[in-house]
Amino acid sequence: MPQIRKKTSKRGTTHQRQKLKHKVSQGRKKAKKEARKEQAAGKTHKKSKKDPGIPNNFPYKDQILAEVAESRRQAAEEKQRRKNEKRAALTGLDVKDVEDSQKNIMDVDVNENQNDGQGFDGIMSIRPAPPVPPKKKSVEPSKSEPVIPVTEGPHSLREVLQKADVLLHVVDARDPAAGLSEALFKEATSKNIILLVNKIDSVPRESLVSWLSHLRSTYTTFPFRVAEAFLPSKPNPAPASKKIPVNLDDAHGSDALWQEFRKLKKSGEELVVAITGVTNSGKSAVINSLARADLLPIYNNNSAMSAKGPYTTTSASELVLEFPDKKGDKVRLIDTPGLEYVRAEGLEEQEMEMTRARDILLRSRGRIDRLKDPLFAVAHIVSRANTQDLMLGYSLPAFSKGDPTSFLAGMARASGLIKKRGVLDHAGAARIVLRDWSIGKFARYTMPPGSSTTTSPSTNDEGVLATLKSRKELRKAEDVILVQLQPGEAEKREVLLDDVWVADELEEVSEDEVDGEDVGDEEASGDEDGDEDEADQGSGSESSEEEEEIPELLPPPKRKRTVSFAVGGKRVRQKRL
Repeated sequence: MPQIRKKTSKRGTTHQRQKLKHKVSQGRKKAKKEARKEQAAGKTHKKSKKDPGIPNNFPYKDQILAEVAESRRQAAEEKQRRKNEKRAALTGLDVKDVEDSQKNIMDVDVNENQNDGQGFDGIMSIRPAPPVPPKKKSVEPSKSEPVIPVTEGPHSLREVLQKADVLLHVVDARDPAAGLSEALFKEATSKNIILLVNKIDSVPRESLVSWLSHLRSTYTTFPFRVAEAFLPSKPNPAPASKKIPVNLDDAHGSDALWQEFRKLKKSGEELVVAITGVTNSGKSAVINSLARADLLPIYNNNSAMSAKGPYTTTSASELVLEFPDKKGDKVRLIDTPGLEYVRAEGLEEQEMEMTRARDILLRSRGRIDRLKDPLFAVAHIVSRANTQDLMLGYSLPAFSKGDPTSFLAGMARASGLIKKRGVLDHAGAARIVLRDWSIGKFARYTMPPGSSTTTSPSTNDEGVLATLKSRKELRKAEDVILVQLQPGEAEKREVLLDDVWVADELEEVSEDEVDGEDVGDEEASGDEDGDEDEADQGSGSESSEEEEEIPELLPPPKRKRTVSFAVGGKRVRQKRL
């Protein structure tokens, strides 16, 4: 068989050389383009020299290598500890329980399994078994701390109002006027109405003093801050080496509230207090603080389970507490879900959008930064916010007052959110603002209309006000951006009084589902009436006709065509694509 002659030359064709040259040119172009983008975004890359390692003739080489190995081992242990803390936070267990469960899994003997593997001489699996968190240990309460039973309450808001003697309405201190409901107060005219201004630790002292003076001209008003155990946790808490005990009895303003209950209580009768308010105003946390026990579930920013439904409290709950003076008198508290309003009809599209944005921002529940269209919500913020506070807080250039486009353009440039051909990513900048709003970094406060900064505080509030920071002190804080907003208006929509509350059982959420949560579907739930219009999963759609995704149509494939032409008087057929 003849042998094929080996190629003697490595010389390539002109086509190959030009092809290689073109690839190199395109690669350099791409690298320069990326460098320009990073330079515009303010990113710098320093070339680090390669570590030459430790010379062999160095006398302490073995000692240094041992220290490096020890540091790597400690880093691995620290990484595993952080994983255990994260898993414990998701499952609600103690870190020690998670670590013990992992040790038990590693130490389990093969003979203890149901399938002991007798007669099998191979490896069952190379993958480790997933850690199974142990069941929570049932701790029996001590005799000194009696159990407070939580029973099912009335099935509608009207039944709650008929049963109650006192209406305790909880509002957010950052915008108290927006949490008021004229229809609810009109329905409860025969009741004793008390306003509880909650979350006072998130506003400046001057703002709270002005609002207390303004609201007390109409209603009996008390400031309140829940106990430390029920305060919202930070989005990324630093891992603590030791578990710090939390306080259940350090609520601010609880003593004055108990004194008011004592005044309203009739001799020989049980005082019934109905607690109402919009979603995420802190109603359940207030009850837990008064009871000094973790009785009712509260909303948590970092928990996927909390944001699974439109509200944490799905039905009314009742519990009986004893007065702190230990005289035997008791008060019955009724916790209710967030207020729901009747759907407004006949509104223009702009009014519906503004109402929807106001409801989403007021409740601030779930990942509102994952809205499909976050621009309308940020436009509502910019229309109410102080322009100078936004510029100072985010270090932006000057922009027109109430102009969301200019504000988002400055945010995009400051954050390096620039797309191809220099197009600014306004949606990405809007998500940054909504994320800061949701986690509390966007600290906002309002002042009542016609108020002055020289309002003198009441002598009864001096103890509570002493724990708050002034406006100047909050501006110096590095972890918040203090912005003044225009005050909202009291809600004029009718409240749903006869709708029956149904307790929804939330499904368990795995650790993998936590990271993949998306509230994009909530953006399509056009509840312009604010009926629990926060960006959560599981909320209703805008209409019964849900928009379906239209698959992208691909162009038809090209057909082969045969072209004939004449060359030198002869007909030639040539195929081409």
